[in-house]
Amino acid sequence: MSNVLKIILGLFGLLIVLVLAAVVVIPLVVDPNDYRAQVAEAVEERTGRSFEIEGEISLSVFPWLGLEIGGMRLGNPPGFGEQPFARIDSASVGAKLLPLLFRRLEVSTLKLDGLDLELVRLADGENNWSGLAGGPGEPEAEPAQDAGEPGPETGGFSLEQIGGLEISDARIRHEDRGSGSITELMIPKVTTGKLVPGTFFPLEAEVALVQQRGAGETALRATLEATARLADQALSVRGLELRLEMSGPELPGGTQTARLAVPETELDTQAQSLEIPALTLEMASLQVDASLSGKRVIDAPVLQGRVQAEEFSPASLMRALGMAPPETADAGVLKAASLESEFHVEEGRVTLDPLQGRLDDTRLDGSATLEPGETTRVRARLAVDTIDLDRYLAPAEEAPAEAPPGDGALAFDWLRGLDLDASLNVEQLGISGLSLTAVELRAVADDGVLDLAPLSANLYEGTVRGSARLDARDTPATFSLRQSLENLQLQPFASDLADFDRLSGTARLDADLSTRAASSSALLSGLQGDLSFDLADGAFTGVNLWYEIRRAWALMRGGEAPQRESENTEFRRLSGTAQISDGVLVNDDLVGGLPFLALEGEGKVDLAGGEMDYRLQATVIREAVDQASGEISELAGATVPLRLRGPLDSPSVSVAVEDLVRDRAEQEVLRRLGVEEDKSLEDELKDRARKLRDRFRPDD
Repeated sequence: MSNVLKIILGLFGLLIVLVLAAVVVIPLVVDPNDYRAQVAEAVEERTGRSFEIEGEISLSVFPWLGLEIGGMRLGNPPGFGEQPFARIDSASVGAKLLPLLFRRLEVSTLKLDGLDLELVRLADGENNWSGLAGGPGEPEAEPAQDAGEPGPETGGFSLEQIGGLEISDARIRHEDRGSGSITELMIPKVTTGKLVPGTFFPLEAEVALVQQRGAGETALRATLEATARLADQALSVRGLELRLEMSGPELPGGTQTARLAVPETELDTQAQSLEIPALTLEMASLQVDASLSGKRVIDAPVLQGRVQAEEFSPASLMRALGMAPPETADAGVLKAASLESEFHVEEGRVTLDPLQGRLDDTRLDGSATLEPGETTRVRARLAVDTIDLDRYLAPAEEAPAEAPPGDGALAFDWLRGLDLDASLNVEQLGISGLSLTAVELRAVADDGVLDLAPLSANLYEGTVRGSARLDARDTPATFSLRQSLENLQLQPFASDLADFDRLSGTARLDADLSTRAASSSALLSGLQGDLSFDLADGAFTGVNLWYEIRRAWALMRGGEAPQRESENTEFRRLSGTAQISDGVLVNDDLVGGLPFLALEGEGKVDLAGGEMDYRLQATVIREAVDQASGEISELAGATVPLRLRGPLDSPSVSVAVEDLVRDRAEQEVLRRLGVEEDKSLEDELKDRARKLRDRFRPDD
């Protein structure tokens, strides 16, 4: 046993002597600078590019087997200029000597200073980084390695620790000469603590990213602090805090700042899994909290989690982003909003389900799926409780502004790249002064065509059902509308829609309309189509046709005007059909039943100009009563021509009493002549003239 100990001690002593000899002899005998030419030649042969070691090479043996290089320069391939592809001011690395004897690898701090990398892509797509790994030819595929064999990066050694990582004053520049864009990544500092597998180490970094495109420049500067752990192909990060400063003409307000805090992150590259239980993003006046988990994160990422935007003020957020909030009719809107949803991301498709949000007093529930691409695919199902859109419109002007000479063209290019299927249900909706309930809408868009069907709602005790289509396959686009309206109460509807409260009753309306959507003004002026209407049990306030007829008759007879009992024209029914061409409605078959009057006629309405012109025939029924005497009116049975024309909200009424007087005179003459009532005076006179001529005609 003592002999064995002597042998072991002897070998150990010999080893110490050899190590000490190496520490003394190798630096004296070996000068690594003598091999710079051979190293450069080997690199040039491998890469096909010029290579030069500009600085001194230092070699140390004990206690670290280390290498330090003062500077290196790697050239560009032909056609990319004389400037170097890559330069390094200095780099150093070392491994502790004694642990190497026991196949343990303890690496010193890896230092890299002054890296300058120039990446260039020419207009034809050729770049200056291709082929570096394998020289001019394609790199040979490395043989497969058994999972149990030690990796080539350690050469069978067990990696115990790395003293740390220090990168300073690094710069990576990418120039795309085809698009003219230049992107620079500058890394002033990256430092870590001791890297020991399975234990956490501190990490600090400062980076800046600048992109130039034309005369514009966008910059991003970031600082990062965290602790991390590397173990068994897994990365754990604790307490990550990332601060961003962004500037550029494309950013709202020119500059923005943001903060990202991630308390915990777990990434397993072997299992391809990612877990982020919580993260917080703060930007402007907005705070977003989220959680995230993922699988197949390397091959085909599938991400899911939850995102929540805490209550914020949209108006304040817009101001923080350098944008002026819009002026609204209600100054109390855009004060509170929130959003919460679970999300799923797979193959470029983003799904939000369930999706919940709030804007002021309005709540939204539903789901949505978005798949960007050459054609953007959207699927959505949304439900809203109550919203008054008029509150969010611009405030009404005190005085009407002069109409502009023309308005801009309507463009629907966005529709050609949209694949949409979305449904919307609103319990109560306010729009253009109207109040609608049980609104149901489905929008389907494909290949430049947008269909809205169904398009229905409950409206002032009535129902509206129909569909609409916007066809943008040609220019200008075509808009068509088919609607059926039943049991609409006219008075509250017209009052809320246009502040017009002179018409009441119950309405039925069927419309089949179309127009060219070249501009907003052309929507009315280019309107075409057919409609039918039927109004029942109503009144037109401010015009009393029966009174106007009696007044004109009395004045024609030289009497006093009768007393006006009412300011309204009541009707039991008004109906007809109409054709619309170039924004002008033409109605040739108006029929109406009024107290004491049967009405028929024709007319037209300029929808864009708001003017009307109607010629009517009002026949006084034989049961008409003179309200002053209570007897049958002397106008009973008479037909009176009327004309209504002028603005829709205040038309003037004219009564052609002279025609009535002439008719009455003819009737009196016919009565005295003993002629039946259904024969005109003109026909009677013609008959008598013919008989007289026949009497005095000489015999043939």
